Amino acid sequence: MPIMDEHGYIAGFYEPIMETTKHKLLERRVNSLMEVGAQTAKARDIKTYWNYVLETLTANDKDVPFALLYSVQEDDRFNDTASVSTTSTQPPKRCLLKGAIGVETGHPIAPSEIDLTDVSKLFVPQLHRVAKSRKTMLMNISVDHSELLEGIAWRGYGDPCSELIITPILPTRNSEHVLGFVILGLNPRRPYDEDYENFIGVMSRLLATSLASVVLFEEEIRQREEKIEETTKTQHLLAERLLQSQREVEIREQKFQRFAERADVAIFICLPTGKYTYRNQRWFDIFSTAVQYEDVTEAWSHIVTPEDLKLCESIFARLVTQQAAQTFELKTKMHWKPPKVTSPQSQTQTHFVWILCSAWPEIGPDGEVIEIVGCVTDISRQKWAEGIQKIRSENALESKRQLETFIDTTSHEMRNPLSAVMQCADGIITSYSGAKRTSSSDPPTAYSGLIDTGLDAAQTIIQCAQHMKRIVDDILTISKLDAGLLVITPVAAQPETVVAHAVRMFESEARAADIEMNLVVEDSYRELAVSWVNLDPTRLLQVLINLITNSIKFTRLETTRSISVRLAASSERPEISQDGIKYVRTKAADENSELIEDWMRGNNVFVQFSVQDTGRGLNEDEKALLFARFSQASPKTHIHYGGSGLGLFISRKLAEMQGGAIGFDSTEKKGSTFSFYIKARRSRPPSTARRGSMAFLDGQRVSQSSTTGHDTRPNLIRQASGLTNSPEAISEEAIKPPEATSQLPLQQAPRVHKAPEALHVLVVEDNLVNQRVLAKQLRNLGCIVDVANHGAEALDFLRKTVHWNSTDSAVVDDGQELSVILMDWEMPVMNGLTAVRKIREYQQEGMLKGHVPVIACTANVRQQQISEAMDAGMDDVVSKPFRVPELLERIRTLIESLPP
Repeated sequence: MPIMDEHGYIAGFYEPIMETTKHKLLERRVNSLMEVGAQTAKARDIKTYWNYVLETLTANDKDVPFALLYSVQEDDRFNDTASVSTTSTQPPKRCLLKGAIGVETGHPIAPSEIDLTDVSKLFVPQLHRVAKSRKTMLMNISVDHSELLEGIAWRGYGDPCSELIITPILPTRNSEHVLGFVILGLNPRRPYDEDYENFIGVMSRLLATSLASVVLFEEEIRQREEKIEETTKTQHLLAERLLQSQREVEIREQKFQRFAERADVAIFICLPTGKYTYRNQRWFDIFSTAVQYEDVTEAWSHIVTPEDLKLCESIFARLVTQQAAQTFELKTKMHWKPPKVTSPQSQTQTHFVWILCSAWPEIGPDGEVIEIVGCVTDISRQKWAEGIQKIRSENALESKRQLETFIDTTSHEMRNPLSAVMQCADGIITSYSGAKRTSSSDPPTAYSGLIDTGLDAAQTIIQCAQHMKRIVDDILTISKLDAGLLVITPVAAQPETVVAHAVRMFESEARAADIEMNLVVEDSYRELAVSWVNLDPTRLLQVLINLITNSIKFTRLETTRSISVRLAASSERPEISQDGIKYVRTKAADENSELIEDWMRGNNVFVQFSVQDTGRGLNEDEKALLFARFSQASPKTHIHYGGSGLGLFISRKLAEMQGGAIGFDSTEKKGSTFSFYIKARRSRPPSTARRGSMAFLDGQRVSQSSTTGHDTRPNLIRQASGLTNSPEAISEEAIKPPEATSQLPLQQAPRVHKAPEALHVLVVEDNLVNQRVLAKQLRNLGCIVDVANHGAEALDFLRKTVHWNSTDSAVVDDGQELSVILMDWEMPVMNGLTAVRKIREYQQEGMLKGHVPVIACTANVRQQQISEAMDAGMDDVVSKPFRVPELLERIRTLIESLPP
């Protein structure tokens, strides 16, 4: 600008001068700061961030002639984002050099790592104070560390820096963590004034903000990567679990498939339309008649009966529409074969398959039926068992009713003879009192009447006792039949002799009832020349006795009274008798195993027996009840005729056990004919000597030798006897041929010596009444009787007899005679078996002379008990009750068979 003088001339020029240093500095510093902010904002990781900082600061060589960039490292040496807490009492561990301006790497003033725990190192105290104060710090490097200024290529004006600024990098003003440090060399030509300080402060905040953004970005990325990694791991884990679950599901499906295929229950799945989608093997097994049909409704028509078809349709409709589970039982039209049973009703009845079905709908998310699942159980066996159980229950109830009737009848039958026995006893007592009153006037007549009354009463008592014993025998026989304990033992015998004996047994009874009884031997028996055969005469006689007893019972009140017993034979199993009666084989009892073994030897024959009478006969209803347990022809039969209702039932079983059968024909008011046959094997006459009477207990002969080798008894056939005129005791005549035939006589047992006329008998019995009665009866028959109450007294008595082998000759000379011991079994102090064992021990030890005969008189008459008695040392077993005359004959036979 020119300056004019007063004359208007240019006197000079005016050039105003302005100080622009601050402006230039400001502009330079602002541009530098803007560049710092712009460049660092681009950084996405720590490494790039430090590179951008280094580049932007390098551009401003005037304000930043020297710079060191450090990041704080606390725990991880390679973790650039570590920080130092300004409030922590723990100092930062180390700082890592991220860049340097104006100095080469490795210069002492620019260490690559600063251990903040070592305060003797360069910058360490200053860094701690800066971190704690969170403010910049001015450091005079030329005074404290002038030696470090050598070797530095100073930038800017080339002058060395004498002062350094240390500033912390804080993410925010209130941040407690220091992320790094910036060490700047100040421009040596500019004072460190307020503007310079502001420049340093703004730059520090820009660096801190940019670093915080990078750190946050990296943290976000890291977290995102961690989440991605975690998600990836989770996906892998879920994939593995899914794969494992799929494998488990496959295994479960396979298990269910195997279970379904092997189950005893039929399983099916079908659509709501009725089409099957699954059926296991059991379904095909049960519904074999409908395997080719894929639709439920088509299969039904071949499974269920027409009357149940609508029921099945309604059940399926409820499953689909009402969506309710259904369970039902159904009888099909498919046949079912039950197991083999002994019930005739079950064998003839037609059986059908019964099923128990349960089905339920599977509902989808929309509430509609997806499919129907069901299972079917074959309950045919249960239904059949229920039917069998029902039949058996009805039979049991009927048997109970019959048993009650039988008990009533038996009680009536037992009470009548018991009443007669008591009345006869009373009659004997009262007749004696009456005889005493009339004896003074006419003694012979009084005593004669007394004897007649006593004999008549005694005969009545015997008849009543036999009647009661027959009832007891029937009951025992039926119980043994039920328990399978009835034993049949085949022996050589003559059927004609057994039949003749059965007829003779009832001759007196028939004569008393004015009944004509005869025995007829048919030509077929003679033509086959049947003589000796192997059979059980006891059981044969038992059947004959039952039939003859019934004939006498139902004939005695008729106008025409006759009974005919017939004997025939055939080589083949007969279907009908010679009288035209059909044999009915019901398999009510299995054939006896011993007889079967005997028949296998061949040469068998079928012996037939018939009992015909002119009794009252039977109507059709009464015929249906025959041969049933506890049954009689009518409820009033026992009132008119008596009996237990067991005879024919036992007879049928005994006949079938002996390989035969029984049948009958009866016409009301004309009479009845009962026929049966048994199977037997031809044999030779027995060569074994027999005792004077042939005794059987429950049809079994006990024949065995002693179990010890020192038995001094003779080799006798030991037998048990009831000694009564019943099937349990058959006299020798029962197996001896009649005189009219040419059969050989039965061989008698050889007599070693004759029994003395007066027998010396020791009765060992604890029941004083039985002891007194038996002793009295034996004395009446001429025996000399001594008594003992138990086995110990019997042994004491034995020491006083001539059998005792004592060194005292006086005792021997004065010893009592003893012929036989009658020993009871059940006694106090010492029972009979223990006593007889002691006696046999005395014999073996030589304390007794000879063999002392001992006969057991007991009610223990089962086969095992008889065998036990014989093994203990008994010579014979006699079952109670028995008759004394027959017992006495048995005693004589035993004594005569013993060596002297």
